[in-house]
Amino acid sequence: MIRNFLKVALRSIQRNKVYSLLNILGLAIGLACAMLILLWVQDEMNYDSHHQNVKSIYQVMENQHYADRIGTTFSTPGPLGPYLKETYPEVKYSSRLTWESENLFTYQEQSFYEQGRFVDADFFHIFTFEFLEGNPQSPFTDKTSMVLTEKLAQKYFGNESAVGKVIKMNNETNFTVTGVVKSWPANTTNGDFDYLINFDYFWEDNLTWLDRWGNNNVRCFIQLQENIESSDFEGKIAHLLDEKNEDNAIVLFLHPLEKIHLYSSWDNGVADGGRIRYVRIFTIVAFFILLIACINFMNLATAQAVKRAKEVGLRKVVGAYRGNLIAQFLSESVIFAFLGGVLALLLVLLLLPAFNTLTEKAIPFVLNPSALVLLTTLVFVTGLLSGSYPAFYIASFQPASVLKGQMKSGKGASRFRKVLVTTQFVLSIIMIFCTIVVYQQLVFVQNQETGFDKQGLVYVEMHQNMRDKFQVIKQQLSQNPAIQSVAAMSQAPLGFNSSTWGFDWPGKDPQSKILFTNLSIDNTFTETFRIPLAAGRSFDPQFTTDTLHFMINEASAVAMGFKPEEAVDQPVTLWGDRKGKVIGVFKDFNFSSSKSKIRPLLMLHDPDWYNHIVVRANEGQNAAAIQALEEIYQEFAPAYPFEYQFVDDKWKEFYDNEARTASLFNTFALVAIFISCLGLFGLAAFTIQQRTKEIGVRKVLGASVLSIIQITTREFTILVLMAALIGSPVAWYLMDMWLEDFAFRIDVTFFIPLVATAIAISVAIVTVAYHAFMASHTNPVEALKYE
Repeated sequence: MIRNFLKVALRSIQRNKVYSLLNILGLAIGLACAMLILLWVQDEMNYDSHHQNVKSIYQVMENQHYADRIGTTFSTPGPLGPYLKETYPEVKYSSRLTWESENLFTYQEQSFYEQGRFVDADFFHIFTFEFLEGNPQSPFTDKTSMVLTEKLAQKYFGNESAVGKVIKMNNETNFTVTGVVKSWPANTTNGDFDYLINFDYFWEDNLTWLDRWGNNNVRCFIQLQENIESSDFEGKIAHLLDEKNEDNAIVLFLHPLEKIHLYSSWDNGVADGGRIRYVRIFTIVAFFILLIACINFMNLATAQAVKRAKEVGLRKVVGAYRGNLIAQFLSESVIFAFLGGVLALLLVLLLLPAFNTLTEKAIPFVLNPSALVLLTTLVFVTGLLSGSYPAFYIASFQPASVLKGQMKSGKGASRFRKVLVTTQFVLSIIMIFCTIVVYQQLVFVQNQETGFDKQGLVYVEMHQNMRDKFQVIKQQLSQNPAIQSVAAMSQAPLGFNSSTWGFDWPGKDPQSKILFTNLSIDNTFTETFRIPLAAGRSFDPQFTTDTLHFMINEASAVAMGFKPEEAVDQPVTLWGDRKGKVIGVFKDFNFSSSKSKIRPLLMLHDPDWYNHIVVRANEGQNAAAIQALEEIYQEFAPAYPFEYQFVDDKWKEFYDNEARTASLFNTFALVAIFISCLGLFGLAAFTIQQRTKEIGVRKVLGASVLSIIQITTREFTILVLMAALIGSPVAWYLMDMWLEDFAFRIDVTFFIPLVATAIAISVAIVTVAYHAFMASHTNPVEALKYE
């Protein structure tokens, strides 16, 4: 029987080449898109899965209670990690982890900037490493020990053994390589390092501030002993910092490693999603596209039903049961699906490199037994789903009617086909709607008014003695005709990550904790960034006491309970011993991404904090300004490679994730529309075939080609309008939820569903008009002979 089904299916494919090609192509494209999306979802879901102890690894985090909110951070005090291991037997290992840092490595004549971190030795026990050289049980031998990735060891030492080699960091300290490890997979949290250095060195080098329990500065990971419930241990350490700092309102909690990547967003102390939202969105998109492909198959199969009617009638006359016919047509659809699956596999292999580029991933495609079983199941279910309606529909034909050439499509079948097309366009309109909103939001956040002028701002990091020589450097740069102004600051522009609640003023509630972002600037900062003042003045070199005073933004004035003009000359104290006053209030500017509200910001004038130089180039003089900066580097930091960045490029980096989302939505929305067009193509062919005699009569009575096209496309336009009425509210709701992540966002207006509907209608009319045009050019005599 199976052999017979296969023979009939292949014969049907051979007889109807165009129809078969459209069917297989539609299923192949739908399956390929679903496979690509599911590969991406699998990669996201499998983050950190290569770590053997992933189930027992946790990051220690803080919920900090302020007057207006609860802030969540993974920055913790320096002493916390060792204290947890020494004090609590539940902790098997603990390790501190610094922020990723870029340092200059020099070996012989080679000098390069490299990215890495400082970690405790337990880091290699908590997480899974494959050591190529060195001792996994004792990766560090002293405080100047260093472990390299295989890639970095190859870069500096080629095929030679790296262990025992000495690398100088920042032209100051020699570090000895004590191990070489395989790089972690790309889908690993905190895997963006090329070297790991003993935390003991970092501890001793920064002991003046790192050993304070009230100073958050590093991350902390722990591994719990077996059979320890994380919730029980979490309860023990929740208020640990209250014991160490009586004035702190901080609650410690544990965040499982296996959830860090997907659940990384927090709102007022509660996890509110993160990457998991995109995983859910694109899983739904994969289902949408596959469903559209299945509906496309149903419509195309139904459109060809008339051609199979006599075959069904003859089979029933010679004794075929309805169940036999259903099994035959279902087997045909499964064969179509498997042919589509083979083509889909080829498409995936062909498109995966481009897909990886689009998503900035390195997803492999490995057909292991489990993947093969999953793929086979997906194809088989797709075949059954897509062939179910055509099989039952065709098998229901009455032999007497079809053998007399009187086969008619019932009203129920007609309605069902219309429902299928409407469903396709509901899904397509949802995707078009979402694509428009994501694109508009991306354009909005990249071009929104930030409160300062991003154009022409270039910054570099200070090295060697550039901080001490800044005034000389500033004078030289200011004399360059390509440079309009020069400033110094303690952190790179945008994304400031240094903050404190140790800012006080008379009348402040002693129990109130308000977090202020802090930054050190020089006297030309507001001029260089073109940040207008709301009240007071900027730092001025004529006033030597300005090194004691502060500037704040409008959000700070509001947090302090003042209007901008009232805040000027208010006495303030920072960290209990730095006393001064507010000399100026500048207008709020967005120094973080549009996902965050503008937070209180205070600026002090302390040259010892300077780490970056920012210049504003005159219009059209960017290249000359960069050349001037490079000459400064060659003069004051010749041992360091010259690297620079534009502030507007840094701003765009905040939205890389949204840009990738927009690109994916654009791609899959186009795919959904294309597959929908294939289904509409089939239904249009079927409908116009049913109206052949009507079209012939209209032509005899003098109807024009245009009027026939209008009549035949009207029905499908109505279907698309119905789809818009259903799909637009759904898409509106979904996008409104997505936009909640942004403090600065567009308004979703009625213009968007109108555009989405117009696009869908245009696509539908163009698709249907082809058949209408061909039918209208048919000889009326031939049309009237129909039936």
